[in-house]
Amino acid sequence: MWPAAHRFRRGRRIRVQVSSGAFPRYARSPGTGEPLATATLRAADQSVHHGPEHPSAVILPVRAAS
Repeated sequence: MWPAAHRFRRGRRIRVQVSSGAFPRYARSPGTGEPLATATLRAADQSVHHGPEHPSAVILPVRAAS
């Protein structure tokens, strides 16, 4: 992820989106290993494992109000 900053009001929530790419920031990947000029894009499935055996976390730094 690239750096970002946002001030959230107290009690607000955020959403985390997991995806295969970030076009146009990064070039598309067809996910097939084919040459980009002739490749057909293919859908990809994403998984987030969670639970005692696969702990997951999103850690957001918090800066004190100035």
